[in-house]
Amino acid sequence: MLLKWGSIIVKGSGKLGGHVFSGGPSGASVHTLAKARNPQSIYQMEIRSRFTLLTQSWKDLTESQRESWYDAESAFSRVNRFGDVILLSGKNLFESLNNQRLIRGFSVLNIAPMPTELSVNQTQVATFSISGESLTIFGNYTVGSRYQVIGTPAVSQGVRNASNKIRIFTDNNSQGGGTSIFSGPANYTEYVNRFSVPRLGEKIFIGTYAINASGQRTTNSIVQAIINP
Repeated sequence: MLLKWGSIIVKGSGKLGGHVFSGGPSGASVHTLAKARNPQSIYQMEIRSRFTLLTQSWKDLTESQRESWYDAESAFSRVNRFGDVILLSGKNLFESLNNQRLIRGFSVLNIAPMPTELSVNQTQVATFSISGESLTIFGNYTVGSRYQVIGTPAVSQGVRNASNKIRIFTDNNSQGGGTSIFSGPANYTEYVNRFSVPRLGEKIFIGTYAINASGQRTTNSIVQAIINP
């Protein structure tokens, strides 16, 4: 749950108890939190497995190793959804960077790394063909860098924002600016396995983010793709 305090609370974003707070062009809103229909899906189980591993890994660190994460807090400042600069605690920084490393297939870092430069991540266009069983993404990317592919289930063309539906479903290495980094029947199958087959005329939000060896990640770069025959 993320709150911004004024003379009273002036903004809210996230979950609190059984409710979800959000904001948009029409103002702030709150709705009842809906429980997932399948809390034991393979994707949710992977998330829980990573969380359990990182919780135990933090407990197993030596005092000097933990101190390295406390010392690194200011080096990894972030900007939240309200545009405010925030610092993660040493424990949260350990879990955040190592979670991304695990997603990428790396092992857990016990000593805090130094921040490193992030790759270019600009998704430009995506195409989706049902009959051709093809999903392709084009963009401006850094050669050899690792990009996590993210997307949403299909929604109607009138939907303007589906950020709350974005999920990871595969990852790839980029081949360089302007070229496809994600295409073909195998990747189409990855999407279908995650979200099911979309209907003709619907659209999806799809894109990427980059992860470096330190566990830092870029912001999401998302475009829309209409479902074609």
